[in-house]
Amino acid sequence: MKKEVKIIVAVVLAVWFFVMGFEIGSYAEKKKLADSLQHTVAPTVQPTVTPPQPPVITDTPTQPTVSTDTPTQSTAPSVNAESSDKSKAEIISDVNKYINQLKGEQNMQAHKTASVYVNVVDCSVPSVIGTINKVISGITDDLAPEESYSFAGGAGADAGGNPVTPKDVIPPKGKDFSLPEAGVTSARAEKQGDNTVYYITLAAENTTIENPVPPYHDSSLGYLDITSLNLPIKVTRGDMHYPGSTISLTVNGSGKVVGLTERVPMNGEGATTVLGQEGTASFEGALEENWTFTY
Repeated sequence: MKKEVKIIVAVVLAVWFFVMGFEIGSYAEKKKLADSLQHTVAPTVQPTVTPPQPPVITDTPTQPTVSTDTPTQSTAPSVNAESSDKSKAEIISDVNKYINQLKGEQNMQAHKTASVYVNVVDCSVPSVIGTINKVISGITDDLAPEESYSFAGGAGADAGGNPVTPKDVIPPKGKDFSLPEAGVTSARAEKQGDNTVYYITLAAENTTIENPVPPYHDSSLGYLDITSLNLPIKVTRGDMHYPGSTISLTVNGSGKVVGLTERVPMNGEGATTVLGQEGTASFEGALEENWTFTY
């Protein structure tokens, strides 16, 4: 029993790490994760990780309670939309220009909603996949709150009162947006009334612990950096796959960005060592952010 519990803890930590890793550069989220993990790996097993009744662990596999409906972004032409005659290169150039323009805006209001989906599909103890996914569901429900920012003279503050600029909070956080044509598999634009909507699909990328940076995601959306957080666990394997992330950018007739949706589907395989026991897990997931901007 004790050995199995340790492995379950390792698997849950691996997936938790997987989700929280997207908050790259966020001190508040890193501290929240570190504090949570310290409690989780305390000498006594925490009730949030393993249910109090032993039969739950020895049960036959149960269906995960996490919804299998991952966030979706429609790429079908909108009603009353008119396809643009812009070339792929022109669309990519426009997206680079407008997102960097957005990052440099001085006076605007920004509102973000986000959704996180993670589902374990296999692990070291298959009989507890259902239990693990219940734990993950409770974790991810708290990871994507709505956030609002008001910028004046380029300066604003996050929910904790820390000073931020648009460049700090709009992906890729803390740096310019830069997406080359080689990093894009498809691009189109359409007119919707006075607005122009750009749709881009990124090239698929894969990472490992030894090579953790996917260059196209790094320069445009951000990515799961499995080496970025100082955690009380040893991550021995972390293979991540990004099969086709998408960007939808809406620019109004005045040349201002009024909407931005970024969706990053992913899957991966990970292994961690906790208290001398190794746990492995493979999982699928997605992160979606929806931004609206007013001036």
